[in-house]
Amino acid sequence: MLNYKSLLGQAQQQCLHKGFEKSRAEWLMLDLFHWNKTDLLLHLNDEVTAEHLKLYEKATERMLTGEPIQYIVGHQTFYGETFKVNQHCLIPRPETEEVMLHFFHQLKHEDQVVDIGTGSGNIPIMLKKLDPTLKVYATDLYSEPLEIAKDNAKKHNTEINFLQGDTLTPLFEQGLKFNGLISNPPYIDNEEAKMMEETVLKYEPHHALFAESHGYQIYDQILSQLPKVLLPHAKVVFEIGFKQGEQLKQMIYERYPHLEVNLIKDINGNNRIISFEWI
Repeated sequence: MLNYKSLLGQAQQQCLHKGFEKSRAEWLMLDLFHWNKTDLLLHLNDEVTAEHLKLYEKATERMLTGEPIQYIVGHQTFYGETFKVNQHCLIPRPETEEVMLHFFHQLKHEDQVVDIGTGSGNIPIMLKKLDPTLKVYATDLYSEPLEIAKDNAKKHNTEINFLQGDTLTPLFEQGLKFNGLISNPPYIDNEEAKMMEETVLKYEPHHALFAESHGYQIYDQILSQLPKVLLPHAKVVFEIGFKQGEQLKQMIYERYPHLEVNLIKDINGNNRIISFEWI
């Protein structure tokens, strides 16, 4: 009889052999079977069902190639909620929760806000869940992540206005104006690829990771278009790479010297957020 404890032990040894943390095997089992730690403890000595064996063995094969578990199981948790993900969208990171909350705490009821480069839609959907009075828009350049975002919005029963297009273009083309704008755009310099984890490079969409001009291209594009879409006193928040803060502040001041730009650290002490009020 093959029990879950033995199945898990085999996968953990395979992980170690491949140079991965053995915790990946347990994480995969929990997510694949929709279990928590207590469920796992309760089932450790149970015989593995034929269905679970087939699922886990196939998933383990994918995991041992380095494929992120979130793509294997098809979902990721963001601020306590589950979001569908696939290889067309970036996997939401815990750091982005802080960025989203910093933005949210500056908003007022019934504000009209937009997320630029929405990916899986995790940011706008959580904003709407936290305050249903918000009028929330989201854009993305690509149709594939927008389909995922729409599925997530439907799953979470949230009304989000999704638009396809390049940065702010689909917004000002429709004459839309906003009290708040948030974006976690591609911001990694192509030169930094050699320092990144192989699994990220191999599986996550490069268009959601890398930007030209040493990672500043999308920020610059958004900044140039801000006057077309922002209302007075609109709040603007960007997620940034931890080395980009001072240069991005300078870019903003060069365009808009009258603004007061704040650089904010995340829970790990890294520069993570650029924030300012549009005047």
